[in-house]
Amino acid sequence: MKKKIISLLLIAIISSTALISCGKTKAPSDSDKQPSVTEEQSPKDTSKDSKIVGENNKPTVEIKQIATIADFKDKSKADIEKILGKPVSEDDSKSTYEKDNYTFEVTYLNSKCNEIKITPKTDMKFPADGANILNLLGINAGDPDTLSPAGMEWDNKFDTYKINVVSDNQVQGKISYADIILNNTSK
Repeated sequence: MKKKIISLLLIAIISSTALISCGKTKAPSDSDKQPSVTEEQSPKDTSKDSKIVGENNKPTVEIKQIATIADFKDKSKADIEKILGKPVSEDDSKSTYEKDNYTFEVTYLNSKCNEIKITPKTDMKFPADGANILNLLGINAGDPDTLSPAGMEWDNKFDTYKINVVSDNQVQGKISYADIILNNTSK
């Protein structure tokens, strides 16, 4: 019985030592002045404390800001047209615009902009570009309040009521659209 316990302890010690040393090819020496690098870091790596791990937290598309939330919030169709140009289609309460590589569907409530749906025309990875797509409107979002395979959500932040970035819910996730609700309509 004692031999089995000693054998199991010995195996546990050897296994833990092997796991700890896993990945180290040589012992550090004084002559080796270069630090070992375990991860690539981009110059703008602000995602150190992100809830999104691995390569999925590095944006893949460069986003150019076109406006701010204040440029849209409670603005009329004429004001929105100054930013996005003429709509490609219009409904009673919705107008669809195309600018850069995005489709913007703007919903109006009482003739004022209340909701913006942004659909990328090019592939944007989810969750890597989830917060990145919001840079179009000058939002440096950081970590969402809620993160799931279906999407990311921010509540009552950035002078908005709710922001949802929705994925296609596939293994190689891509962003389907971002939905920004500017005002709570239930008030």
